[in-house]
Amino acid sequence: MTTPKPGFPPQPPRHDLEVYVARQHLGEPVARVVGALSSYGRLNIKEINQKTMLGLNATKSAVVVLCQLNCLYHWKVKKDFIYQLNPEGLQLLMHAGDIIDHIKKLHGEGAAQIIQNVLANGSVRIKDYCGTGEDENLEDQTHFFRLFSEKWLMRLQPKDSRPITEVWDEIFHEVLQKIPRSSSVSEVKRVNEAKDKAKLKLMESLEEGLAPKDLYNTQNGVKRLKPDLVVKVNWSRYLKHLRTEAIVNLAASRVGAVSAKILELGLKHIEAGTPDPSVVHPFLQIPGLINDPEEERSFINSVENKLVEDRKIVFAVHDVVRLLPPYIDVSNSITTKAKRVAEEAAAQVSTKRIKTEDGEAIPVNSSTTEQYESKVDDTSISDMVQRHLDLLARGTSVSFLTEASPGNFLVPFTALIKTLKEQYMETIVKSTFGDHAFRVLRCLKQQRVGDEKSISNAVLLREKTVRNELYKLTQLNMVEIQEVPRSADRAASKTFFLFRHNPRHSFDFLKESLLYDMVKVLENIKDFKEDHKILLAKCEREDVKGHEEELLSSQEFKTLRMLQNREIENMTRFSRLKNLYNALNL
Repeated sequence: MTTPKPGFPPQPPRHDLEVYVARQHLGEPVARVVGALSSYGRLNIKEINQKTMLGLNATKSAVVVLCQLNCLYHWKVKKDFIYQLNPEGLQLLMHAGDIIDHIKKLHGEGAAQIIQNVLANGSVRIKDYCGTGEDENLEDQTHFFRLFSEKWLMRLQPKDSRPITEVWDEIFHEVLQKIPRSSSVSEVKRVNEAKDKAKLKLMESLEEGLAPKDLYNTQNGVKRLKPDLVVKVNWSRYLKHLRTEAIVNLAASRVGAVSAKILELGLKHIEAGTPDPSVVHPFLQIPGLINDPEEERSFINSVENKLVEDRKIVFAVHDVVRLLPPYIDVSNSITTKAKRVAEEAAAQVSTKRIKTEDGEAIPVNSSTTEQYESKVDDTSISDMVQRHLDLLARGTSVSFLTEASPGNFLVPFTALIKTLKEQYMETIVKSTFGDHAFRVLRCLKQQRVGDEKSISNAVLLREKTVRNELYKLTQLNMVEIQEVPRSADRAASKTFFLFRHNPRHSFDFLKESLLYDMVKVLENIKDFKEDHKILLAKCEREDVKGHEEELLSSQEFKTLRMLQNREIENMTRFSRLKNLYNALNL
């Protein structure tokens, strides 16, 4: 936890990170508004002004900027507007450079320029950007259509300015009031009936305005976006890209580079239609709607089954073959059992040679391997891709794919993400605390619960060593302690302790730790810039820019280079922490 600010309650690391991002991109007044909303939650404009002490006009200006960039939810309650922080807007600001770079690699400079302008303005209207009639820019219109079709851009509607919990509360109370109370129907049954009807109405509300007739016009057989459409950058679409990268990297470490590349092509083919990584379904965002863990698991499974039926997480072999780039050669990329037997037979063949009439000696069975290789060369690309996909489905302990039907594979995202997070967590434990702590953690995950003696016997370590490793893991919230008394009076002398691993608590604490480290890295950059602010201000002068080596003294120039290298190192560290946090937050 970070040091409490004057006038603010104790803050988690997320608060400081959000304030820093707002300050870097939007200035100090906006950062103070973000800090107040992050600390106190929902506030009206007068309450924000009281917390920030900016003055009413400055507060209103800062709130307008945040609303324009989709960093705030805002809705009217009676005669007052309520404001609440929208984390997605700040996430887009923090990842803006990464998103623009990815779009540039994917679709070129023109599409990247559009994404950059949409991020800078929060949202744009198609006709305002592309023009209309004779002044219309057809190239920009094409880029908009491609980005919208691939869901990098999404429609901005008035309902997006409210959190989904507010939308649900309004719909639920509206439906509940329409169901009359009756002596023959219990209140519990009445509420459950209202819930079922409100769920259907909520889904209809979320899908409103997203039908093709609301998004596209067709002129002369050409499909185009409606000119009045207002679009913004879709944060969940970038999370899907990060999820694909994380799964592909895991596959490369487990199966190999070629199989991982084939998996990447399959994932890219279905990426736009896959479920949101941050939340599989809107119902899971609403507190109290699904409480039972078993009910939550069954609900997620039902959502995945629906996605399979709609073929949104299913791809076929021919989809991968069609996307396979020419520079990837999959021929002979898998050593099958038949080829391995042929090679071993050729290696173990007798050294006996037959002498021909002209005196040359040739080895016996020299054509065995050649005959097999000629058969492999005739194998089609589709067969090799099929073998790689089979390897991904059944070749390792991690099932990256599941064969839904011959030639069709589905991606089990829920199970894969769980495995991915566990892999990252175990890697962090192993690199931070060493092999002994890693073995103890793996033992607890397997046994679920154990005392020092049983863990010591399982991992083949001394009890003292196990005790030390358990202490380290407890500090990181990787292990929980349970006190078990042996007597009715709960005497301390007759009490022993059991240890267990709770994945959810471990992940939550680990994510908070990563946020804390990210804040510390940014504070480090700020501190050393503050220590050398005179030199940096001198370098910002127009007559000095580009001529630092000539106009600065040797000591100043050396210090400047040191500061630049230090900033690069810290930003690299920050980027790694950010990527790791995103992977754990999928």
